Amino acid sequence: MSTANQPSWRDGTFSIPDMDCPDEMVLVERALRGVDGVDELAADYLRRRLRVRYDGDQTDGEAICRALVGAGLNATQVETTSELPIVDAPASELSIDNRARLTIAGIALLVVAGICVALGWSGAANVLAIAATVVAGGPVARAGWRAVRLRVLDMNALMTIAAVGGIATGESLESATAMCLFGVSLWLERYSLGRTRRAVGTLAALAPQVAHLKRGDAIEDVHPNELAVGDTVLVRPGERIPIDGVVTAGASSVNEAPITGESVPVDKDVGDRTFAGSLNGEGSLTLSVAALAAQSTLAGIQRLVDDANADRSPTSRFIDRFASWYTPIVIVLAVLAAVVPTALGYFDIVPYFAQRPFVVWVHRALVLLVIACPCALVIATPVTIVCGLYHAARRGLLIKGGEHLEAAATIRGVAFDKTGTLTRGAPEVVDVIVVDGAPDNFANRGDSGGVVTTDDVLRIAGALEHHSEHPLAQAIGRAADAANGECDASAEDFEALRGFGVRGTIDGVTYLVGRASMFLENENLDASSREHLRRLEEDGRRTCVFVGMAQHVLGAILLEDGLRPEAASAIAALRDLGVSPIVMLTGDRQEVADRLGAEVGIDDVRAGLLPEEKLEAAKQLARSHEALAMVGDGVNDAPALAVARLGIAFGGEASATAIESADVVVVAPSLSRVPELIRLGRRCRRLLWQNITVALAIKAAVLALAVSGLATMWMAVAADVGASLLVISNGMRLLGTSPPE
Repeated sequence: MSTANQPSWRDGTFSIPDMDCPDEMVLVERALRGVDGVDELAADYLRRRLRVRYDGDQTDGEAICRALVGAGLNATQVETTSELPIVDAPASELSIDNRARLTIAGIALLVVAGICVALGWSGAANVLAIAATVVAGGPVARAGWRAVRLRVLDMNALMTIAAVGGIATGESLESATAMCLFGVSLWLERYSLGRTRRAVGTLAALAPQVAHLKRGDAIEDVHPNELAVGDTVLVRPGERIPIDGVVTAGASSVNEAPITGESVPVDKDVGDRTFAGSLNGEGSLTLSVAALAAQSTLAGIQRLVDDANADRSPTSRFIDRFASWYTPIVIVLAVLAAVVPTALGYFDIVPYFAQRPFVVWVHRALVLLVIACPCALVIATPVTIVCGLYHAARRGLLIKGGEHLEAAATIRGVAFDKTGTLTRGAPEVVDVIVVDGAPDNFANRGDSGGVVTTDDVLRIAGALEHHSEHPLAQAIGRAADAANGECDASAEDFEALRGFGVRGTIDGVTYLVGRASMFLENENLDASSREHLRRLEEDGRRTCVFVGMAQHVLGAILLEDGLRPEAASAIAALRDLGVSPIVMLTGDRQEVADRLGAEVGIDDVRAGLLPEEKLEAAKQLARSHEALAMVGDGVNDAPALAVARLGIAFGGEASATAIESADVVVVAPSLSRVPELIRLGRRCRRLLWQNITVALAIKAAVLALAVSGLATMWMAVAADVGASLLVISNGMRLLGTSPPE
């Protein structure tokens, strides 16, 4: 099929320092409306950035930037690289720019005007008040004119209209007060958002700028972005680890709190994994680079938080839709407030209105215009969401967007995989049982005089399981290596029998390794083997992996995978949160699963599931309980993670497929993070609706006062300032301590 007419989609990121409110986003949309090829826009109000998806065959970043600048927006394109994220300069939010200086000058003139009023010099006070309005409102008027040219009434335009109207109606002192207070409010909002920006930016600051690269006996200091997978890096005592790696030499304790949220240092030895940003303890470590700097866990955390505003949460989308109606409705109400009472009074329809001059109704309308800005309402959601994602990241919970954080608040049921999730995922061989007697084709090989030994069972199983990454297979491989030295990996015609086991040929003989059902399905299986299978299957204390040929079982390998120590307390915490049902989905035997389920308090244990059966069980649970979370770590869990309302990939060693399918990745292998995630989601939702309620209540109160004639313009501005600061401060509470139990 021809691709000549298919778009060449590209993504561009643009920094717009003035963009911290949906008003500016409306200007952006108008400015880019005439640019061919622009497809999608995503605003990040917190970092004042704009993402644009465009057709590279029709336009480019320079053209988009020119359109933004032409509309009066100070925009620059931000180059995206494959390197570590760069943190914005933290001091800029506190700087006194030209707009702030003009506001200070306006306040000074306003103070002098107030003194003149006290002295009875009304003429001088009026002149000074007008001067204060002009000085403090100059930048506002310019921004308002920019909006009007694009046929948009933003807050700057509304404030300018209100100030000019106030002067025209003889309320110059009130206009000056409102304009100066508006300038102060912008600075305070900028400062508050800057605090959030700087707090979130500390994630990237955890990554050191220098890595000690070992080349033979020489050590060279390089930036982590220059490292390649497989490079060897030295980490000295007390230094931060620059990359995700695997320890190849040395031993030390490492503080992984910034990544996993675990406050207790973790002992690291050869073969253990490390995270970029972790703090090394008293020992030196030599690491092999496991991932590029831009693909490290720390870089992933930073990107998830940075991308939070681009991926709009349901509440954000709702508020954006509400704001798009709120502003025009209030503007219409303001016009009606000026025109309707005047008309009703003029025609003597309502005599009361005739007793008030036209300027009174105009003044009330001007106050309503000031209330029409929805900034406090709209900024409440992204600040809260970003702070929640940042808090989660510092606790070892990587949430892929605000939508999934909000989804965590709705969870009412949880389904767990068993191996690697409820259990440690590191089963060990505890016993090897040999079935009496051996078939002729085994004896003909001359092994141990035709007598099957435990070493034979392990050797055959190890040769076949060598091809598998399943935890049980790896445990068998370790036991085989310990019993026979390096595992015999010469199996031919290897075949994985999904959900049952594996099959392969060694020295011309075909062997099977797997579940009892794989053998029992063969009608020619001898009676002795059937009896051994039945007896071992009835012992529900351990997991059994059987080894043999189609017609005869040679032996069984018994494995145990201990429960995670926090499993019972995590299940109890979920129950305290009202989560029900709590289900286990596993491919293990029913007896083993029932014993583990009873030990930790699982409501519903579903065992012996093939991968497709596990998926079907997850679908059925999701239909019965729409707000279902699925927790798993393996490749076979990925489909179930995808269909659940919230998919949670558990542990830093989770498969790449599970991580890709999941909505949340738990870096620290601790089940306590699951109830913590739900608590955080619920707390975030409470704060969101607190913010929305406060912002709407303040707007409604001032609106009622304005209609009744009791509100002034400066009161409306003060209410908007107060609402903005309240919702920002309330959202920033998520940057603090962990959610309460």
